[in-house]
Amino acid sequence: MGDVLRREFTGSGWFGAPQVGVVGMIVVAYMGVSLASANGSHFRPKFADIILRRWDRLANRIGEFGFAAFCYFMSYIAFGVSVESFELDDVSAVLRWPIWPVQGVIVMGFGLVAVRHTLYGIFIDLRPLPPESVEGVEVATDKEAKGITDGEQDYQQETNR
Repeated sequence: MGDVLRREFTGSGWFGAPQVGVVGMIVVAYMGVSLASANGSHFRPKFADIILRRWDRLANRIGEFGFAAFCYFMSYIAFGVSVESFELDDVSAVLRWPIWPVQGVIVMGFGLVAVRHTLYGIFIDLRPLPPESVEGVEVATDKEAKGITDGEQDYQQETNR
């Protein structure tokens, strides 16, 4: 914001401000991925909810492990790139800052999300509900839900809306 104000009043901005903005955007984006994942707001194929209702727990476990595998793979690739950048002493063109710390944020972002979704796959009850399913939904007590599968309970909740 200081750069924009300075450009408006003096006609020239701060040296390297756009590059600092790009670095900040990368850091915030990978923090946002982990926050969205923690709240159940990350991208998922909602069209399959109706099709997979009978196998809800199994489908959710497969989905969690699949997403975790994707994140482990992306973290592995990002780790390889950041190690190579460290070994080659790569720096940004304008600021002359080393770029491997920023690439390390990408490794951490994907790695932590992978660990989280692995745990969600193992302990499926830890998995957060998607935000759209939380509003106005009553959760059955253990006595009420005994003998009812998750898919049937979800179907009952949707038909009661």
